[in-house]
Amino acid sequence: MKVIFGVLLLAAAAATASAQSNASRPQWDLRLNETRGPIRRADVSPLATGAVSEILGGPTSGSDNAYLLYTRMAPGARGPALFTLPVDHYYVVLSGRMTVQIGTDMFVAEPMTGVVIPANMPHAVSNAGTQPEAHLEVIAPAPSRDLMTMITAAQPRKVENAAQYIRRITVPAAKDLKPGLNGQAFTNRAMGSPNTVRLDSTMPGSGGPATHVHRFEQVYFIVEGATTISYGADKLKASKNDIVILMPGVVHTNANESGLPERHLTMLLPQNDDGAPADIEFEMKPR
Repeated sequence: MKVIFGVLLLAAAAATASAQSNASRPQWDLRLNETRGPIRRADVSPLATGAVSEILGGPTSGSDNAYLLYTRMAPGARGPALFTLPVDHYYVVLSGRMTVQIGTDMFVAEPMTGVVIPANMPHAVSNAGTQPEAHLEVIAPAPSRDLMTMITAAQPRKVENAAQYIRRITVPAAKDLKPGLNGQAFTNRAMGSPNTVRLDSTMPGSGGPATHVHRFEQVYFIVEGATTISYGADKLKASKNDIVILMPGVVHTNANESGLPERHLTMLLPQNDDGAPADIEFEMKPR
Protein backbone atom coordinates (compact mmCIF):
# COMPACT_ATOMS: atom_id res chain seq x y z
CA MET A 1 0.00 0.00 0.00
CA LYS A 2 2.84 2.38 0.84
CA VAL A 3 4.42 1.76 -2.57
CA ILE A 4 1.13 2.35 -4.39
CA PHE A 5 0.46 5.50 -2.35
CA GLY A 6 3.96 6.76 -3.14
CA VAL A 7 3.46 6.15 -6.86
CA LEU A 8 0.16 8.03 -6.75
CA LEU A 9 1.82 10.96 -4.99
CA LEU A 10 4.57 11.07 -7.62
CA ALA A 11 2.01 10.92 -10.44
CA ALA A 12 -0.01 13.74 -8.87
CA ALA A 13 3.12 15.85 -8.39
CA ALA A 14 4.15 15.27 -12.01
CA ALA A 15 0.68 16.22 -13.27
CA THR A 16 0.71 19.38 -11.14
CA ALA A 17 4.17 20.35 -12.39
CA SER A 18 3.10 19.73 -16.00
CA ALA A 19 -0.04 21.84 -15.55
CA GLN A 20 1.97 24.65 -13.96
CA SER A 21 4.52 24.47 -16.77
CA ASN A 22 1.79 24.61 -19.42
CA ALA A 23 0.07 27.48 -17.61
CA SER A 24 3.28 29.50 -17.50
CA ARG A 25 4.23 28.79 -21.11
CA PRO A 26 2.97 31.50 -23.52
CA GLN A 27 0.29 30.04 -25.79
CA TRP A 28 -0.41 30.76 -29.46
CA ASP A 29 -4.00 30.60 -30.67
CA LEU A 30 -5.37 30.73 -34.21
CA ARG A 31 -8.85 32.24 -34.56
CA LEU A 32 -11.19 33.01 -37.44
CA ASN A 33 -12.83 36.40 -37.96
CA GLU A 34 -16.35 35.39 -39.00
CA THR A 35 -17.30 38.71 -40.62
CA ARG A 36 -18.27 38.42 -44.28
CA GLY A 37 -18.21 41.07 -46.98
CA PRO A 38 -15.32 43.14 -48.32
CA ILE A 39 -14.48 44.90 -45.01
CA ARG A 40 -13.58 43.18 -41.73
CA ARG A 41 -12.20 44.76 -38.54
CA ALA A 42 -9.33 43.19 -36.64
CA ASP A 43 -9.68 42.45 -32.94
CA VAL A 44 -7.13 44.78 -31.33
CA SER A 45 -8.11 44.24 -27.69
CA PRO A 46 -5.02 43.85 -25.46
CA LEU A 47 -3.82 40.42 -24.36
CA ALA A 48 -2.64 39.71 -20.82
CA THR A 49 -0.65 36.67 -21.95
CA GLY A 50 0.04 34.61 -25.02
CA ALA A 51 -0.36 35.35 -28.70
CA VAL A 52 -3.39 35.28 -31.01
CA SER A 53 -3.41 35.21 -34.81
CA GLU A 54 -6.78 36.18 -36.28
CA ILE A 55 -7.56 35.01 -39.81
CA LEU A 56 -9.13 38.07 -41.44
CA GLY A 57 -9.30 36.39 -44.82
CA GLY A 58 -8.41 33.05 -46.37
CA PRO A 59 -9.59 30.33 -48.76
CA THR A 60 -12.73 29.74 -46.68
CA SER A 61 -13.35 33.39 -45.79
CA GLY A 62 -13.12 35.72 -48.75
CA SER A 63 -9.55 35.51 -50.05
CA ASP A 64 -8.73 33.02 -52.80
CA ASN A 65 -5.01 33.75 -52.92
CA ALA A 66 -3.72 34.24 -49.37
CA TYR A 67 -4.14 33.89 -45.65
CA LEU A 68 -4.42 37.37 -44.12
CA LEU A 69 -3.72 37.41 -40.38
CA TYR A 70 -3.67 40.06 -37.66
CA THR A 71 -1.45 38.86 -34.81
CA ARG A 72 -1.19 40.23 -31.26
CA MET A 73 1.57 39.18 -28.87
CA ALA A 74 1.65 40.04 -25.19
CA PRO A 75 5.07 40.73 -23.62
CA GLY A 76 7.00 37.48 -23.42
CA ALA A 77 4.73 35.68 -25.89
CA ARG A 78 5.70 33.94 -29.09
CA GLY A 79 4.12 32.44 -32.16
CA PRO A 80 4.70 28.86 -33.32
CA ALA A 81 8.14 27.38 -32.63
CA LEU A 82 10.63 27.48 -35.51
CA PHE A 83 8.77 26.36 -38.63
CA THR A 84 8.59 26.50 -42.40
CA LEU A 85 5.78 27.10 -44.87
CA PRO A 86 5.65 25.82 -48.47
CA VAL A 87 4.86 29.38 -49.66
CA ASP A 88 6.06 32.92 -48.98
CA HIS A 89 5.32 34.54 -45.61
CA TYR A 90 5.25 38.33 -45.17
CA TYR A 91 5.09 40.33 -41.93
CA VAL A 92 4.61 44.07 -41.33
CA VAL A 93 5.01 45.27 -37.74
CA LEU A 94 2.24 47.68 -36.73
CA SER A 95 3.09 48.39 -33.08
CA GLY A 96 5.62 47.30 -30.49
CA ARG A 97 8.77 45.37 -31.36
CA MET A 98 8.84 41.91 -32.92
CA THR A 99 11.81 39.59 -32.55
CA VAL A 100 12.17 37.40 -35.62
CA GLN A 101 14.42 34.38 -36.01
CA ILE A 102 15.49 33.56 -39.57
CA GLY A 103 17.48 30.36 -39.62
CA THR A 104 20.00 30.90 -36.81
CA ASP A 105 19.96 34.72 -36.87
CA MET A 106 17.84 37.00 -34.68
CA PHE A 107 16.51 40.46 -35.59
CA VAL A 108 14.26 43.05 -33.95
CA ALA A 109 11.64 44.65 -36.20
CA GLU A 110 10.03 47.94 -35.18
CA PRO A 111 6.81 49.53 -36.52
CA MET A 112 6.58 49.77 -40.30
CA THR A 113 9.31 47.20 -40.76
CA GLY A 114 8.57 44.37 -43.16
CA VAL A 115 9.90 40.82 -43.03
CA VAL A 116 9.91 38.73 -46.20
CA ILE A 117 10.29 34.98 -45.64
CA PRO A 118 10.66 32.85 -48.80
CA ALA A 119 9.07 29.41 -48.97
CA ASN A 120 10.71 26.65 -46.91
CA MET A 121 12.87 29.02 -44.85
CA PRO A 122 12.92 28.31 -41.06
CA HIS A 123 11.58 31.21 -39.04
CA ALA A 124 9.74 32.18 -35.85
CA VAL A 125 8.57 35.38 -34.17
CA SER A 126 8.22 36.47 -30.55
CA ASN A 127 7.77 39.52 -28.34
CA ALA A 128 10.81 39.81 -26.08
CA GLY A 129 9.88 43.35 -25.04
CA THR A 130 7.82 44.80 -22.21
CA GLN A 131 5.08 46.28 -24.42
CA PRO A 132 2.39 44.55 -26.52
CA GLU A 133 3.21 43.89 -30.16
CA ALA A 134 0.94 43.62 -33.23
CA HIS A 135 1.65 42.79 -36.85
CA LEU A 136 -0.06 41.88 -40.11
CA GLU A 137 0.85 38.62 -41.83
CA VAL A 138 0.29 37.56 -45.43
CA ILE A 139 0.82 33.93 -46.40
CA ALA A 140 0.58 33.58 -50.17
CA PRO A 141 -0.51 31.70 -52.11
CA ALA A 142 -2.93 29.58 -50.07
CA PRO A 143 -2.73 26.02 -51.44
CA SER A 144 -4.64 24.48 -48.51
CA ARG A 145 -7.95 25.31 -46.87
CA ASP A 146 -6.37 24.30 -43.53
CA LEU A 147 -3.53 26.63 -42.55
CA MET A 148 -2.26 24.35 -39.79
CA THR A 149 -1.45 21.60 -42.29
CA MET A 150 0.94 24.00 -44.03
CA ILE A 151 3.09 24.55 -40.92
CA THR A 152 6.08 22.19 -40.58
CA ALA A 153 8.37 22.12 -37.54
CA ALA A 154 11.95 23.02 -38.46
CA GLN A 155 15.47 22.85 -37.09
CA PRO A 156 17.77 25.89 -37.05
CA ARG A 157 20.03 26.16 -40.08
CA LYS A 158 22.20 28.98 -41.33
CA VAL A 159 20.47 31.25 -43.87
CA GLU A 160 22.91 33.15 -46.04
CA ASN A 161 22.61 36.94 -45.62
CA ALA A 162 19.44 36.65 -43.54
CA ALA A 163 19.43 40.43 -42.99
CA GLN A 164 18.27 40.94 -46.59
CA TYR A 165 14.82 39.70 -45.59
CA ILE A 166 14.30 42.58 -43.13
CA ARG A 167 12.79 45.51 -45.05
CA ARG A 168 12.70 48.98 -43.48
CA ILE A 169 11.02 51.99 -45.05
CA THR A 170 10.86 55.67 -44.14
CA VAL A 171 7.25 56.71 -43.65
CA PRO A 172 6.72 60.10 -45.34
CA ALA A 173 5.70 62.95 -43.07
CA ALA A 174 2.29 64.53 -43.66
CA LYS A 175 3.92 67.71 -45.02
CA ASP A 176 5.77 65.68 -47.65
CA LEU A 177 2.74 63.89 -49.10
CA LYS A 178 1.85 64.55 -52.73
CA PRO A 179 -1.41 63.82 -54.58
CA GLY A 180 -1.82 60.12 -55.24
CA LEU A 181 -0.74 57.09 -53.22
CA ASN A 182 2.89 57.87 -52.22
CA GLY A 183 3.70 54.15 -52.26
CA GLN A 184 6.73 52.55 -50.60
CA ALA A 185 7.33 48.86 -51.24
CA PHE A 186 8.42 46.25 -48.73
CA THR A 187 8.52 43.74 -51.56
CA ASN A 188 7.34 43.24 -55.15
CA ARG A 189 8.38 41.42 -58.32
CA ALA A 190 11.31 43.77 -58.90
CA MET A 191 12.53 42.87 -55.39
CA GLY A 192 12.14 39.13 -55.93
CA SER A 193 8.60 38.34 -54.71
CA PRO A 194 5.58 37.33 -56.81
CA ASN A 195 3.37 39.42 -54.51
CA THR A 196 3.45 43.13 -53.69
CA VAL A 197 3.32 44.43 -50.12
CA ARG A 198 3.65 48.20 -49.76
CA LEU A 199 2.62 51.18 -47.64
CA ASP A 200 0.44 53.78 -49.39
CA SER A 201 -0.06 57.23 -47.84
CA THR A 202 -2.68 59.74 -49.01
CA MET A 203 -3.16 63.40 -48.23
CA PRO A 204 -6.63 64.84 -47.56
CA GLY A 205 -8.65 65.13 -50.75
CA SER A 206 -6.47 62.66 -52.64
CA GLY A 207 -6.33 58.91 -53.15
CA GLY A 208 -6.11 56.23 -55.80
CA PRO A 209 -6.66 56.40 -59.57
CA ALA A 210 -10.02 56.57 -61.35
CA THR A 211 -12.35 53.60 -60.89
CA HIS A 212 -10.72 50.48 -62.28
CA VAL A 213 -10.49 46.70 -62.06
CA HIS A 214 -7.62 44.25 -61.59
CA ARG A 215 -7.09 40.72 -62.82
CA PHE A 216 -5.60 39.88 -59.41
CA GLU A 217 -6.77 40.12 -55.81
CA GLN A 218 -6.00 43.38 -54.00
CA VAL A 219 -6.11 43.91 -50.25
CA TYR A 220 -5.88 47.05 -48.09
CA PHE A 221 -5.21 47.17 -44.35
CA ILE A 222 -5.77 50.63 -42.85
CA VAL A 223 -3.00 51.64 -40.43
CA GLU A 224 -3.86 55.33 -39.97
CA GLY A 225 -6.89 57.52 -40.62
CA ALA A 226 -9.79 56.46 -42.84
CA THR A 227 -10.49 56.05 -46.54
CA THR A 228 -13.64 55.85 -48.64
CA ILE A 229 -13.80 52.77 -50.86
CA SER A 230 -15.82 52.87 -54.07
CA TYR A 231 -16.83 49.21 -54.34
CA GLY A 232 -18.95 48.59 -57.40
CA ALA A 233 -21.96 50.86 -57.01
CA ASP A 234 -21.42 51.24 -53.24
CA LYS A 235 -19.32 53.58 -51.13
CA LEU A 236 -17.83 52.05 -47.98
CA LYS A 237 -15.75 53.61 -45.23
CA ALA A 238 -12.67 51.78 -43.99
CA SER A 239 -10.95 52.96 -40.80
CA LYS A 240 -7.87 52.02 -38.81
CA ASN A 241 -7.52 48.24 -38.28
CA ASP A 242 -9.99 47.43 -41.08
CA ILE A 243 -9.01 45.07 -43.88
CA VAL A 244 -10.55 45.46 -47.34
CA ILE A 245 -10.55 42.49 -49.74
CA LEU A 246 -11.07 43.32 -53.42
CA MET A 247 -11.54 40.28 -55.61
CA PRO A 248 -10.47 40.26 -59.28
CA GLY A 249 -12.92 42.11 -61.52
CA VAL A 250 -14.44 44.29 -58.77
CA VAL A 251 -14.75 47.93 -59.87
CA HIS A 252 -13.15 50.07 -57.18
CA THR A 253 -10.99 52.97 -56.08
CA ASN A 254 -10.20 54.70 -52.80
CA ALA A 255 -10.22 58.34 -51.72
CA ASN A 256 -9.20 60.19 -48.57
CA GLU A 257 -12.25 62.35 -47.90
CA SER A 258 -11.14 63.25 -44.37
CA GLY A 259 -9.10 66.22 -43.24
CA LEU A 260 -6.17 64.08 -42.08
CA PRO A 261 -3.51 61.91 -43.71
CA GLU A 262 -4.44 58.28 -44.34
CA ARG A 263 -2.12 55.28 -44.65
CA HIS A 264 -2.82 51.70 -45.62
CA LEU A 265 -0.91 48.58 -46.49
CA THR A 266 -1.61 47.40 -50.03
CA MET A 267 -1.18 43.81 -51.15
CA LEU A 268 -1.35 42.63 -54.78
CA LEU A 269 -1.90 38.87 -54.73
CA PRO A 270 -0.10 38.09 -56.94
CA GLN A 271 1.28 41.05 -58.85
CA ASN A 272 0.74 40.57 -62.60
CA ASP A 273 3.91 39.63 -64.48
CA ASP A 274 2.90 39.77 -68.15
CA GLY A 275 3.60 43.45 -68.73
CA ALA A 276 -0.09 44.34 -68.90
CA PRO A 277 -1.28 47.41 -66.95
CA ALA A 278 -2.16 46.63 -63.34
CA ASP A 279 -5.13 49.03 -63.43
CA ILE A 280 -7.80 48.64 -66.11
CA GLU A 281 -9.94 51.78 -66.06
CA PHE A 282 -13.68 51.26 -65.80
CA GLU A 283 -16.00 54.23 -65.98
CA MET A 284 -19.13 54.07 -63.83
CA LYS A 285 -22.06 55.83 -65.53
CA PRO A 286 -25.49 56.46 -63.98
CA ARG A 287 -28.45 55.10 -65.90
